[in-house]
Amino acid sequence: MERLKNVLLLFFIFAMNSCVQCSHTGGHFERLSVAEFKEFIANPDVQLVDVRTAEEYNAGHMPGSINIDVLQGHEELATKLDPERPVALYCRSGRRSENAGIVLKAVFFRNVVDLEGGYNAWTEYHNDGE
Repeated sequence: MERLKNVLLLFFIFAMNSCVQCSHTGGHFERLSVAEFKEFIANPDVQLVDVRTAEEYNAGHMPGSINIDVLQGHEELATKLDPERPVALYCRSGRRSENAGIVLKAVFFRNVVDLEGGYNAWTEYHNDGE
């Protein structure tokens, strides 16, 4: 088990170094519209993750989400999340969650999606009466 953790940590370090330059490339995971994301997270098995800071999260977040601040590092993603369950990520606008998705895919999470436009798009969609 310790060896697996060390391997995952190496993948995280590698992925983070490569992610610095790959922001908004689309990654190797699905980016969903608000309507598609809403349908995806209706599955009770989905791990809904807000990757913003605690301050941003406390100012408003999606019901049922957990907060993992990726600005503090990505290691917590692997320790708190189950790679066998679907993961839905979001941040303010989509940049941090996209990078987090790239990292998760690099360490063999199989089903990762990202909210296109982030929490900003989510709140705009819901403020428009959808």
